[in-house]
Amino acid sequence: MDSLKTLMDKKQYDLVIKLTENSQDALALLYRISALLAVGQSEQALIVIKGNRDILQTKLSLLIKFHIEILCLLGRYDEAYDELRYYQELPYESQEVEEILRAMPEYIRKEEKNRFRRSDLSEEEIYNKLLSKSDEEVLSALDAIKDQKVDKYLLPLLKIIKSFPKQTVRTFALLLFVDQKYDKEVEFLQNDKLIKVVPSKLPEPFIVDGFKDINDLSFALQNFYHDPSIVQNALQIISSYLLYIYPRSLEMSKEEILIVFGFLTKHLLQINDDDLADVCLQNHLNEEDIRNRINEINEDLKNF
Repeated sequence: MDSLKTLMDKKQYDLVIKLTENSQDALALLYRISALLAVGQSEQALIVIKGNRDILQTKLSLLIKFHIEILCLLGRYDEAYDELRYYQELPYESQEVEEILRAMPEYIRKEEKNRFRRSDLSEEEIYNKLLSKSDEEVLSALDAIKDQKVDKYLLPLLKIIKSFPKQTVRTFALLLFVDQKYDKEVEFLQNDKLIKVVPSKLPEPFIVDGFKDINDLSFALQNFYHDPSIVQNALQIISSYLLYIYPRSLEMSKEEILIVFGFLTKHLLQINDDDLADVCLQNHLNEEDIRNRINEINEDLKNF
């Protein structure tokens, strides 16, 4: 873990995120969350918490602090109070946890009151960051303006979604337009193809065809693999891939989604995946097609 701390101290956030991609260690996951926050990926940090809560609860005081602070950062105060009640009902024997639980209600109230009086970056600073070539600076600017009108920074945002080198940065910028139901046509570089879209008509992100919601997908994965580590990591990989291909959908059957992302996760976690042929046979799927899809997604995620 000293190496992760050293990388964080050196602001090598992208490398920390890469090294902790499939970690099952609570401390490493906390470094991952910190790195994601440092590059402006608050929603992704929240996904890590939700997908690995059982592991992170071994570091309960830090988990509570991170979780509540991220929700307040995102302006989701009602959810912060709900999560705080969840943590208050957990069994714990720690003075540190007790003190954090006691302090958090006041913290949430204070953040809520200051929400509209606080501005971390001036308009000029935000504008300059949006025009930067740095992933980190652009993402931090996108996070800073998520509660502001896109019209205010329209020209740099249109430039980002059309030509910024990294796909995920382009997608996060596009999602600002989607969230605000921007109803004019824009050009978006989806991988290597420039497409024209109307953000107000695009689907919400993190929707998986065949499943009601992420909890339904999680339940299906658990029933299929009976392994929490596979479920947690598969959900994280699916979320990353949905961002990578947005606004396209997965275009896979429920069985294909469960098998492709489950076995992709098993491979990444170095869990025995020799039973793929049998699983494909049982589900009436072509093994070669499934292997090709797994390899294709694995290659795509290297560019995430």
